[in-house]
Order: sequence, then structure tokens, then C-alpha cells
Amino acid sequence: MIMEIVFWQMLTLFVIIVVGLICGRTRVITESETKGISGLIINVFNPALVFSSVINNRGRVQDNMLQSITIIAIAMFAGLILIGIVTAGFFSKDKDQQIMYKLMLAFPNVGYIGIPLINSIYGPSASIYVAIFILLFNIVIYTYGIALLKGKTGKRLSVENLKSILNMGTISCLITLLFFIFEIPVPDIVKTPVTYLGNCATPLALMSVGFSLANAKVSDVFMDKRLYLFSAFKLLLLPAIGVFLLKLFPLPEQVIGISAIMFAMPTGNLPVILANRYGVNSDICSSAIIITTLLSVLTIPLIAGMI
Repeated sequence: MIMEIVFWQMLTLFVIIVVGLICGRTRVITESETKGISGLIINVFNPALVFSSVINNRGRVQDNMLQSITIIAIAMFAGLILIGIVTAGFFSKDKDQQIMYKLMLAFPNVGYIGIPLINSIYGPSASIYVAIFILLFNIVIYTYGIALLKGKTGKRLSVENLKSILNMGTISCLITLLFFIFEIPVPDIVKTPVTYLGNCATPLALMSVGFSLANAKVSDVFMDKRLYLFSAFKLLLLPAIGVFLLKLFPLPEQVIGISAIMFAMPTGNLPVILANRYGVNSDICSSAIIITTLLSVLTIPLIAGMI
């Protein structure tokens, strides 16, 4: 049953990608305009998605499940970072590409695809658990991710350049944590527009994959055999191992299900956007986002079938 629900939800998300592809091909939106949309996703819609996911569901959280999800999320990101460090050299000898492979492994698309997918399976109240993964994603990408990118340009993190970490991503995470921990009430005049803005994140992020596909050379995207090996590693092998490890512990089925689907997410959009900002060649990441997102329509239902 879960496998069928996941498949149809992934098919729905795939249709949104196709809409983005059509808009790009027909020049409804130009390549230069997609940069403005990326800026809105990073600075407005993604922070709103994180905040709204928590404030709209915090009253329905189970403490034991929240603790389990938090531990699993920390372990997932730590494990993916270590795996990326160990395996990046296997996928490429190019320094820029090695950086991108580390980011591509460490930062799955837990928000834009994760939230609608988990909502369709477990209901809107489960968004709070996905929000834990999103919070950690933002904290890690704006610290480890930026440190990795700055290392390429020779600009190590220091007191002088810590300003780059204080951005909308980390600030929204800190604000969200404060509101959640101290149970600060949020009036409807704030909650409603923030929720509307957060709802824009998923369709626009998925359409941006279509925009990228519309502006890319098909041969560059689909003819790189390494990306298919990478996709099998990221979308099938690692999530399958994750499900096996989760089942070794006496965890609620919902915790295993949510965590397994988070493990199975395709490569996220933010690494390529940040790489462009810091002058690191991100072509391989753009291709990986397209391929892993398209393949995840088939692989995520397979992983769901293992739960």
C-alpha cells in the first residue's frame, strides 16, 4: 500500500518537473530568470517552508518519536558526509567534481520532495518529523557545505568571513528552533502568509529541475555513465543499508518509514546554487539533480516497499 502511494505521489512530482521543462523549452521563463527564482527559493520559500512545517504541527508531536527522528537525522547526515569524503575520489579525480560529489551525497532533497511525500503517506502532522531533517540539512549545508566550497577558493572559514553563515537559511533554522523549544505562539496574521510562502517551495524547486533540463545538452546530462553508478549508489544501495540498520532497532514503523524515505531522496538543489555563488564548477551536480530526481520516481517506491 505504501509503495503504491509513494509511486503515485512521485509521479505527481515528476509531472511538475515536466511542466518546468515545457516552460523552459517554450521560453515562458528564460535562463536568466531562473536565477531570480533560485534566489527566492533560498531566501524566502525554503526558510518559510522550514518555519511553517514546524509551527503548523508542533502540537501533534510525540516526544519519543521526535527524539528517535532527531538521532537518526544526525546519524544520516554524519554518515553521508563521511561516505562522501571516502568515495568522492572514486567518482572523479577532478577537484571541483570531488567537492560536488561530496555535496551531492551529503545533501538529499529532504524538503521539497520529502514533505509532500510524507504528507501523502502519514498525513500533515508527520511534517514535524520531516522538519527535523530540513533543519539539520540547512544547518549542515550552511556550515560544512560552505566550508567545503570556501576551501576550494582558498577562503577558509574565519571570524572575518563567518558572515556568510549568518544567512536566511541558518537564521530561519535558529528562529524555528526558538519558536519550537519555547513554544512561542504565532498569530494567524504571521502563520498564514508564511505557510503560503512555504507552499511555493516544492513546486518551484521541482520546476527548477525542469528549467535546468530545458537549458542543458541532453548528451551532457544523460551520457555520463558515472552518474548512473552514483545514482544506484545513492538511491538504492545506501537507502537499502539504511533500512536494514533501522530494522535492527525496536523503532515505531512510522519512524522507520519516514527515515527510510529521507535516506532515499534524490540530490538536493541547494549545493549547485551555492557552488555557483562560490565559483565552483557545478555542472556535474546540475546533471545529478536531474538524473537522480527522475530516477527517484522509480527508486523511492522500491525503498518504500522494503519498509
